[in-house]
Amino acid sequence: REAKFPEIRRPRREIWIAPTLDDVRRFKAEYIDNSPRLSVDIETAGRAITCIGFAPSSSIAIVIPFVRSGKNGRNYFTNPATERAAWDIIREILNDPRTKKTFQNGAYDISFLWRAYGIKTINADEDTMLLHHALYPESEKSLGYLGSIYTDESSWKKMRKTDTIKED
Repeated sequence: REAKFPEIRRPRREIWIAPTLDDVRRFKAEYIDNSPRLSVDIETAGRAITCIGFAPSSSIAIVIPFVRSGKNGRNYFTNPATERAAWDIIREILNDPRTKKTFQNGAYDISFLWRAYGIKTINADEDTMLLHHALYPESEKSLGYLGSIYTDESSWKKMRKTDTIKED
């Protein structure tokens, strides 16, 4: 498939990376509420979630940050009530039994969400790390590695200009 074209062809994706609370509400209403499946991934630092991502399809996703790096302060949401409202939306999404959720290393993410934030995940259905491990137990299981094998994406974590996401 790749040999048919001289150039590298990347898939078209829309990723919301700096959403306002209204953006989070709108994304949920337009893309998540009626989605039968949702990919979920969290990034952590210590005992905090630095961001959480939701992808109802391969063409659109949202990343909700909670940590702002640099001189602007630590919290992405500058008002505690706004951050609490964002967490309430995340809780609604993860508590929705109608939507099947796919994780990468879901045992970690689901237990972290419960232990640190009291957020219960309903209908966790698949785990890409475990599915890959069942097929190829001898190979790596990181999301970066799986992305390099199963997608046409470049190494996305190296493209970021922030330290809020850990390296694989």
